[in-house]
Amino acid sequence: MRRAATVLLAGLALFTGCDDEGGQPAADPGAAGSETEEVAGFDSGRAFADLEAQVKLGPRPSGSAAARETASLIAERLRAAGVRRVGKQRPHRNVIGRLRGSGAGTVVVGAHYDTKNAIPGFVGANDGASGVAVLLELARSLPRPLPGPSVELVFFDAEEARGNRPFGLDGIRGSRQYVADARRGGRQGSPPLDEIRAMVLFDLVGDCELQIPLETNSDPGLYELFAQAAEERTGSAAPFEGERAPVVDDHAPFLEAGVPALDLIDFSYGPGPSPGAYWHTPEDTLDKVCAESLEAVGEAAVRAIPEIR
Repeated sequence: MRRAATVLLAGLALFTGCDDEGGQPAADPGAAGSETEEVAGFDSGRAFADLEAQVKLGPRPSGSAAARETASLIAERLRAAGVRRVGKQRPHRNVIGRLRGSGAGTVVVGAHYDTKNAIPGFVGANDGASGVAVLLELARSLPRPLPGPSVELVFFDAEEARGNRPFGLDGIRGSRQYVADARRGGRQGSPPLDEIRAMVLFDLVGDCELQIPLETNSDPGLYELFAQAAEERTGSAAPFEGERAPVVDDHAPFLEAGVPALDLIDFSYGPGPSPGAYWHTPEDTLDKVCAESLEAVGEAAVRAIPEIR
C-alpha cells in the first residue's frame, strides 16, 4: 500500500520488460466480430470466493512463491471467464487480459495482487485481495463486446514498497513498468500510450464500513460516472461521496503520462485516523471485509466502465 501524499510522483523510473511464460499474449481471434454475448450480473458471492482463495495462499509479497501462485490463479480464472490475450509481463509479473470493445481505444482497469512484506501474518484480505476479487468478477460480468473502448484488465505486481524503503521510491513498480511499456509503443501486451483513454484502479474496496470519497488527484469526471451509477442502482451515491487527500497509488504513473485516472480507495480501514488501525497489520483478515462492499463497487463498475470514452 501507499502513503498519503500532497503531490504526484515525479520522474517515474522506467523498466524494460520481456515475455513471461507462454510468451506474448495471443491475438484476439474475435476482435472483428460484433455479436453480443450473454454474461451474468456481478455476483458478490463469487467475488468473495475469489478473495478467500487469495487469502488462503497466505502472505503474497512480490517475488515470493505465493505471489507466483496468485498470478497463476488469476490467469486461470481470467481464461475460465473467456477473457482474451491473457498473459504475464516481466520482470514484474503483471497479469493482463483483454475484453474487446466495439469502439476505438482502451480503458485500463487495475488492482494490485501483492501484499506488503516484513509483516508476519499479513494476508491482505482488503489490501489487495479485495481489488483483485472485483476485477475477476468484472471479467465475468462486463458486457461482451463492450459498447465503447476495449478494457485491459491489469493485476499489478510489486505495488508495495519493500521493507522500510520509502513508498515514493520503491512502490508501484509494476504499474511503472506497465506504463513504460505503453510509452515505448506497446510492449508485452501493454497498449500504446496514445490508445489508452482512461485508467480505473480498485484498492482497499472490501472494508465492511466502505467509504470511497474522491481521491483528489483522480479525475472528477470518471468518479462522477461511478457516483451516478451507484445512485441509479440504489437511489444513493454511497459509498461514492465526499473527498479525501491525495494518495500515491498504481494510478500515479498513468496520471504522470497524461492519462485520466481514478483511484477508488477506502483509505480509512479500521478505527482511528486514515489509513486506519487495520492497514498493514495482521488484522487485515477475512472478518474485516464484506461481500456487500464488493457488490457496491462492482455493480457501479458494471454500469460505469462501459460509459467511459
